[in-house]
Amino acid sequence: MDNELIETIKKEASQYSQAVGKVGKLHLVGLVSRVLGLFLLIFTVVLCALALFAFFAVALIDILDNYMPVWGAALVVSSLYIVLIIVAVACRKPLFVHPFIALLTKQAVRTQRELDLETLKASQEVELQNVRIATKVDNATREISFYALIIRRVWKWLTERIRKS
Repeated sequence: MDNELIETIKKEASQYSQAVGKVGKLHLVGLVSRVLGLFLLIFTVVLCALALFAFFAVALIDILDNYMPVWGAALVVSSLYIVLIIVAVACRKPLFVHPFIALLTKQAVRTQRELDLETLKASQEVELQNVRIATKVDNATREISFYALIIRRVWKWLTERIRKS
């Protein structure tokens, strides 16, 4: 009976630790994906600003110079690249964050919403394991207290019998 109780507590403790590990992993994935997503967003915006402005701006301004003044052509090209930067910032989650979430969770979770749901499920599993372990410990404590009470009463009864005789 004691071995069963110990084995059950061991099993519950290992399940609890696995659930806590899963919660930690999912929180880490969320954090790393946000950091990497932000880094890639900044990196992409900088690359877009430098590369696109440098290579295509001169050529496009030269082409537009045939139809309008140089300053007007430069304004058109600049506004075009500003729109591209705005699109990159507006679409940062599907372009940058979600691919990293899918990559870090090995395609099990693809979006931030799915990651939040999986984290919530894992947190609930941790709570469930915590309640199970607490229940097992409470039961074991009650059982030990019960046996200790019986032994104490039997001991008291025996000592009284011995004193009377």
